[in-house]
Amino acid sequence: MNAVNTPHLSAPILHGLTLVAAPGHEKSLELALPHLSSIADAIYRFHHSPLLSEFLDTVLARFLRENDYAPKTAYMIQARMAKLKSVLTEDNPQRRVSELGSADIDAIRDKLPLLLRKGSTSGSQGENLQAYYQLFNRMINEALKGKLIADEELKAEGCQTTKAKVTKFFLDSNLVSLFNSWPYQNYAPGTPAAQVRQDAHSYCFWLMPLGLFTGGRLNEICQLRVSDVFHDAHGVPLISINAHGFNKSLKNAQSEREIPICSKLIEMGFLDFVEERRQSEGPDALLFSELRFDEKHLYSRAASRFFCGPVTGAGFIGQHCPVALSGGFTFKSFRRTFAVQLQKSGVPATVIANLLGHNSDMLEVTREHYLDKPQSVFLLDTLERSLSYNLPLGAINWQHFKNLMSSQKGRSKRGRKAKKTLH
Repeated sequence: MNAVNTPHLSAPILHGLTLVAAPGHEKSLELALPHLSSIADAIYRFHHSPLLSEFLDTVLARFLRENDYAPKTAYMIQARMAKLKSVLTEDNPQRRVSELGSADIDAIRDKLPLLLRKGSTSGSQGENLQAYYQLFNRMINEALKGKLIADEELKAEGCQTTKAKVTKFFLDSNLVSLFNSWPYQNYAPGTPAAQVRQDAHSYCFWLMPLGLFTGGRLNEICQLRVSDVFHDAHGVPLISINAHGFNKSLKNAQSEREIPICSKLIEMGFLDFVEERRQSEGPDALLFSELRFDEKHLYSRAASRFFCGPVTGAGFIGQHCPVALSGGFTFKSFRRTFAVQLQKSGVPATVIANLLGHNSDMLEVTREHYLDKPQSVFLLDTLERSLSYNLPLGAINWQHFKNLMSSQKGRSKRGRKAKKTLH
């Protein structure tokens, strides 16, 4: 008696692809149907997955194009993506995006700290790693949206970091220590060059007063041009914070503003200094001729090194305000002190925010509360009434510091020479 052969159940899916169920297992074919889309996606990824290195470049270009990053932020994102690319493709430059897996997260955790440690003086490696993890996860999201990978759990979990320290403001005692330091002594003509070991650059004198009486960010001050200091139609002397040419940049659109120059700065000789620079090099000249631009640090590299040192607290501030060695004090502390003093004096929060470059609704505030005054006049009056520090500033004058600078002419400058760049 011949055995009855039950045929296999077959279902053609694509050219060259057929699902076959053995007799008695027809139900399995029904169970397989919902997974067909996953199979199709896998086939798509196999045939269309780009090189990982090229995909990283594409994603980076997209991030930069679709987000209005400040130049320094854009530079940092580019540098981070370059390090991620090194970790992910160093062993195999021909890797495809579809090959990304959990082993890559292990590689990032193992190799990134070593890369960050090379030449780094930062004490915030945990925060740096977190930024890399976030960038990696953003890249993974782009790959998921493009159906180039399927594992939605492929994410780098945040590393354990200490909470970022809040920038502290200076107490009067801190400010007294800083303004009793070498840039603010009464130097007479003919001061011996060897009397002061440090190099007397113009920014060494002006950084702190400008930070304290304008609330400006460090790079906002460092990138100033002579033409950014002017008198308006009402006779109010102003500093224009803007991104008009010369590689200048702002943190965001709200940062563009005009800050009145209060009488304390004028008494120290600030407008005289500006006019000297105008007569010497013209309206387009950098206000601080010793500074240079570079893509990574913008205009503030030398100034930051002077004030904060190679590691926070090791520079001028740590030498003359020892409490800074415990952390929390940077040049931004002047900006914070400026804001706190205005707040203590009862200045409306919206006005403080405008002076700091945090919002742009100052016109509405002025219309509502100060209809009888132009905006610049009102802001100058606000600063004159509200910025009162318990500081003996009467003897501090630019002319004294110029005497020190003159005594050092011809002396070899200390430290590394600034790179010659277009500025």
